[in-house]
Amino acid sequence: MRVYPYISVNLEVTNRENLGFPFLDYGFLYGYGLFESIRIFKGQPLLLDEHLARLQRGSIILDIPFDFTNSEVVSSIQELIKKNDIEDAILNLYLTPGDRAQDPAKLEIELPFLMMVCRPWPDYDSEKRHVLECRQESFQRTPLDRFKTLSWMKNVLEKRLSSHVDDVLLYSQNEMILETTRANVFFVKGDVIVTPKSPSILTGITRQYLIDRQDDLGLDVLVDPIFVDYLETYNEIFLTNALKGVILVDSVEGYPNLSSGPVSEKVRSVYRKSLGLN
Repeated sequence: MRVYPYISVNLEVTNRENLGFPFLDYGFLYGYGLFESIRIFKGQPLLLDEHLARLQRGSIILDIPFDFTNSEVVSSIQELIKKNDIEDAILNLYLTPGDRAQDPAKLEIELPFLMMVCRPWPDYDSEKRHVLECRQESFQRTPLDRFKTLSWMKNVLEKRLSSHVDDVLLYSQNEMILETTRANVFFVKGDVIVTPKSPSILTGITRQYLIDRQDDLGLDVLVDPIFVDYLETYNEIFLTNALKGVILVDSVEGYPNLSSGPVSEKVRSVYRKSLGLN
């Protein structure tokens, strides 16, 4: 996937050819950093404030200075969209501590590195329903995985181990449902929607958006631990992520009762309408 010619480096919009290779950057060398993926629709980044808030929360935990105001970041993004003449695209933000110190064991931050790039919107089939496999995680999650760090290899490898399906629904060693490799998961029982509670899953932007707007959905949205044994008690499932929004599910291998139904379709419709995506 190519990158549009103009990028933003510490809020300065420049041609990507002006950026040298980050030979010494903590993010490249050690995966030390955070990223956000944001959908741009009709020239507007969706849920931008929520993404920036999550980036800032992560920067505090990882001790990466974030010395930019929201208005400064928004202004740079607007310039980036304008210069690249973008309508529909993906906006990626990358934040690292910058170049490593002479002694890599010492985190000496002189100038953090914030890069923003735009990529063309892929040719997604928005109506495609996903087929899932449900299995135990191959690479154990930790509390650090609740942040969107540059160390995303676990997710990539988990998906590669199950290339015959669209995504993998993962559960922990104690059989607690977590998330998929690329999305948060919701289950439906009657008029109640439940999403897993765990200290090691990503706090997804779209996930939280639905939790905060359950009155608009006319449905209760609960955050509770869910175990594999419970899966047979639910009658619907759907996924969420920042780029595709609400993702409908065709089937889950081994669980014939689980697929997206009328409640999932209602959630997707309300979500899309609230963001002007219909």
